Amino acid sequence: MKTKRYAYFAWILALLPLISLSSCGDNPTQTNGDFTLVWSDEFNEGTLNKDYWDVMTGNGAAFGNPGWGNSEAQWYQEDNISFDGENMVITAKKEAVQGEGKTFEYTSARIRTYQKVAWTYGRFEARMALPKVDGMWPAFWMLPEEPYNGRGWPDSGEIDIMEARGSSDLATSGALHYATLSGHTYQTGTKSFSRRNGESNTDFHVYAIEWDEEEINWFVDDENFFTVPLRTWHPDGGRVYPDDDGAPFDRDFHILLNLAVGGNFDNGTMPPRDFESAEFKIDYVRVYQWNDYL
Repeated sequence: MKTKRYAYFAWILALLPLISLSSCGDNPTQTNGDFTLVWSDEFNEGTLNKDYWDVMTGNGAAFGNPGWGNSEAQWYQEDNISFDGENMVITAKKEAVQGEGKTFEYTSARIRTYQKVAWTYGRFEARMALPKVDGMWPAFWMLPEEPYNGRGWPDSGEIDIMEARGSSDLATSGALHYATLSGHTYQTGTKSFSRRNGESNTDFHVYAIEWDEEEINWFVDDENFFTVPLRTWHPDGGRVYPDDDGAPFDRDFHILLNLAVGGNFDNGTMPPRDFESAEFKIDYVRVYQWNDYL
């Protein structure tokens, strides 16, 4: 049963001046009776809001994680972020750049809200259209603000709200990463699209999670396709997360958006020889808080 967290009320009051009509839209609404909109970026200002987003650059070596831990081939840079009047567009390009002592053949972009805005629990959603190009790996996901007990990934957890393989426009997936005594493990669920019904992940869809103390649910267009209960990642008497507090998914997480090239997710699939560019379009990102916590 969800408990009220009165500390959130003061946090919301402090945040309200930052939530302008331009950032939250002209008519902020609730998704249903359980939630209230507390933050959003509608990407309608024609530039990236640096009060919300940090731009990550390079290929991960500066973060001690070359290839971003996934054998990714791209170099991230801010130049690959643009706005078309309605959406933020992350573009992966065939473009040679020098960095970290070598040449990278592809560029793209990755942004995060780390140390700017982060939340524990709520509904997190984005309306997005994905590229169908071999070698593309678009992702909308979350990482913790602080390591769990000083331990990094996977002990501190990861929530993948949406990721997709560019080799198919008929599926996306969500996943929850955490640790066991044996090391990294994860739970994953897949959302399938029907070509017979004219569906494709290249069209805009709303990808979301609803997260509370007891479980995390994944949605596409409000269809719940995947659920992970608390006791899956935090079993009774667990030794990795020994205190009965829901760790590591009981603390603030921030949001990330990126379009990777290559990598392990699609078994190292790379773009075709004639590849020039591919676009990952994001209409908005919105965060709703449970009304019980306000």
